[in-house]
Amino acid sequence: MESDHVLDFLSNPSRERLRKEIQNICDSYSHPWDILSELCQNSVDAISMYSKSFGDSCRKDHQISLSLNAKDRSIRIYDTGIGFPYDKFAELLAPHGTDKVGSQAIIGEKGVGLTYTIFSADYYQIKTLSITAHIEGDIKNGSLWKRGKIDDTPMFNVLQLQQKESDPRETYTEITLKGIEPTYDEKDDIFSQTAPVLEYILKTKTALGYLKGVFKEPELDIAISVEFLDISGRNHKFDGKPFYMLPDQFVSGANVIDIEEFKQKAATLDDHQKARELQGKALRKVGAEIRSGRKINYYVFFAPTRTLWRDISEKNGIITIKEDGERDALYEGGIYVGSRGMPTGITLEPPVTGSSGYWPNFYMILEDDSIIFDLGRKSIPSRTKGLLRDIARSLFLQDFMPYIKYVSTDPATGANISTVQQYEKTKTIAEFEKLPDLGLDSIKYLKHPDGQEAAVVALFHELVGADMLKGYYSLRSGYKETYDLWALYVAKKELVGSKYAHLSNEKGIVEVPAVIEFKFRAEDILKDFEDNMKFFVDLDLIVCWDLDETKFAKQGIKVELIAKEEVFFYGSNYRLVWPGAYNLGTAGEKPVLALRKFVQDCRASS
Repeated sequence: MESDHVLDFLSNPSRERLRKEIQNICDSYSHPWDILSELCQNSVDAISMYSKSFGDSCRKDHQISLSLNAKDRSIRIYDTGIGFPYDKFAELLAPHGTDKVGSQAIIGEKGVGLTYTIFSADYYQIKTLSITAHIEGDIKNGSLWKRGKIDDTPMFNVLQLQQKESDPRETYTEITLKGIEPTYDEKDDIFSQTAPVLEYILKTKTALGYLKGVFKEPELDIAISVEFLDISGRNHKFDGKPFYMLPDQFVSGANVIDIEEFKQKAATLDDHQKARELQGKALRKVGAEIRSGRKINYYVFFAPTRTLWRDISEKNGIITIKEDGERDALYEGGIYVGSRGMPTGITLEPPVTGSSGYWPNFYMILEDDSIIFDLGRKSIPSRTKGLLRDIARSLFLQDFMPYIKYVSTDPATGANISTVQQYEKTKTIAEFEKLPDLGLDSIKYLKHPDGQEAAVVALFHELVGADMLKGYYSLRSGYKETYDLWALYVAKKELVGSKYAHLSNEKGIVEVPAVIEFKFRAEDILKDFEDNMKFFVDLDLIVCWDLDETKFAKQGIKVELIAKEEVFFYGSNYRLVWPGAYNLGTAGEKPVLALRKFVQDCRASS
């Protein structure tokens, strides 16, 4: 073989390799609404690109019209955007083809959304007019080919492919999909939804729920119209402007208090007066924060009672019916992530705080325009996730905690109970009731731990006693008055990962002594190491409620999920990887059993 011979291994992929690539793209999408999200995003981007290209010189009344037909599982979307250019049309249809790179105003950039829509349906049709082209045509059997049901590679059937100069004010794109594959369960499938649920999805999960106006930035001057023929044959219509469905629209303005405005007034009020002003009211704050050189917009709404979310859902039909007949309220509190004006469908687990029972009352939107998503927008980088959770924590503790203790919807307790002390006592009792349910029927521990290490200890022993945490046998608490628990870990080899199965004895049992340290937050162990109160070499396992990756990252310590085959201590789910800091000697690793994740995994598997 000649030494200077080169082999082009990237060009002209085989049909099977191309099919696999397209399957991977489609599999990267994990939400029932993703096809709507991609279609709406592309239309909004097309209009944004038009405005960027032509500005005020060729202004026109932009519109997006969307229609869904549950009978034939079809979607049609029309926009007055920039259209498809003649010279790049074929490239844009191919996987990873995009002309959106390099603009902060544009949402999409990976060039997979169009591929996803083409190969999620049995029929794809496009009609488009740009300043350089008039194009019409269709692609048949994309979904069937992707799933290996047919062999012939789909082609674009040209009805019109004309290089043509047109007036920018005439540009448009119309896309029609028919026979969209039923990828999700019927209760989640977009065509099975009611009109109110569909509107909720469009305004909270797609670009038609545009976010910039929420943060007092320019809104999209686009008229949208939606038509939906549901599964029973009834037709529904709604229209308006692209804007996110905020809780504000369901609550009277008189019952929403702006935190920043109230702060000025609060300086002159005593506790009784603050309670009188805030009782039964929602709290709101809208603003922005600069972190790591980038601007993070935030919207925060605190509901006076968690039942507000169910009330909103019930009164507005934003519910689905489960198989057992239970009504599932869809509008709910949470920490929602947006980017470049678009809701992403990504939610964040609340950060660890005291009074965590209040978190379900919060509806937060955090918008970071610098986010780079994976394919399908399933997740965001862990560093970004930690930064956003830290902002959420700061808003919770610094801006809302001083006031939410006065927000009460409890019935009046009687004229003779009027002291601030009695009021605070009632609030404390109510706070305990608001703690999230743990949701494990096997144990008597009912609520999430609320900032106390002792609660983590109690929950650990409850789980051990119920045989949900296997292999832990307690010997003595307060080992050498330094560590929390000295125990024996005795486990069958099938309970440990394959990496450690060889450590079992002839009876197939792994048996080792174990020093266990309890923390509410795993990162609290750092100060113990720094102060030489605990010693790295003695410690075998950290048991905590949760951990904050950003706290470890600041010290150069990595937080990694433990793969199933690498689990030694049953239930352990994270690994801390030290770079040699804290005078710990050689770089080391310590397993962590985060009970929040353990409980969540138990509930998910039940």
